[in-house]
Amino acid sequence: MKTSASPVKTAQKGSHLIINQAYLNVMEALGFQDVDSVFNFSEGQTVKDIKARSVTRFEFEAAGGKRTFFLKRHHPEFRSMRDLFGRGFPKRTLSSGCTEFRNICAFRDRGIATVAPVAAGEKRHGFFRVRSFLITEDFSPFISLERLLRERPEFFSGAHGAVRRKKLLKRVCLLAAEMHRSGFNHRDFNATHILLSYSPGSDEPGIALFDLQRVDRNRLLKFRWMIKSLARLNYTLPEEIFSEEDRVFMIRSYKGRQELTLFDRFQWFWIQRKTARIKRHMQKKRAGMKR
Repeated sequence: MKTSASPVKTAQKGSHLIINQAYLNVMEALGFQDVDSVFNFSEGQTVKDIKARSVTRFEFEAAGGKRTFFLKRHHPEFRSMRDLFGRGFPKRTLSSGCTEFRNICAFRDRGIATVAPVAAGEKRHGFFRVRSFLITEDFSPFISLERLLRERPEFFSGAHGAVRRKKLLKRVCLLAAEMHRSGFNHRDFNATHILLSYSPGSDEPGIALFDLQRVDRNRLLKFRWMIKSLARLNYTLPEEIFSEEDRVFMIRSYKGRQELTLFDRFQWFWIQRKTARIKRHMQKKRAGMKR
């Protein structure tokens, strides 16, 4: 169940800890009984440590063999008094860790495949801050589209690669359309957060999403979801691998059309403009980091 579209059954442990019922035994074996026990966990390998959060990879020896998990710990984040009291805490998810857990469950409830959520928790840290965590299971053999493009660009080259590109883009864009119809917009819908797995001899990828911390559900802005999602995806597709024809195929696949209408062409122009803005923004960001 490393990646799946099956609904998640959860169990509440105390007032701050929520657990995927399929992992109750794992959490107990690890000694994760409350939020503090998770935050005090010192084993594993740190794979990311930035100002906002850290990510630790750790292994667990179970009866079925060794299993790998990722623990994302969010450093204390500010919450207003309205959040903490007016909206009700902890009945309403406030923290990044619990928000992502809830988003994963919501996606699965609509049949959209994601990584396997294990547990999440949140706890006040001082008066206006909340710290939180999320645990997920390693999603191997799935890998990110970004990694596949970086490590195996030849997989999408040549005549056979052109077929793979079309099947990949169609699958990804149909997933985006399904996600939007379900009322969700992954605000980081790009090659980094799209997971793929190819069975031996198959050109049709299994597909799933991860890193669902930033999900928009505001249907008033739904008309912009396609523009933003395809622009983000477009920006992360290498120019040396994906042609202009491939990129136009994205919007055709999303729309389910053989030919674009006049309005479709306007939207494609909008997507290109948005892609260019993302590129300029990232260039400025990288330049600032170098300075």
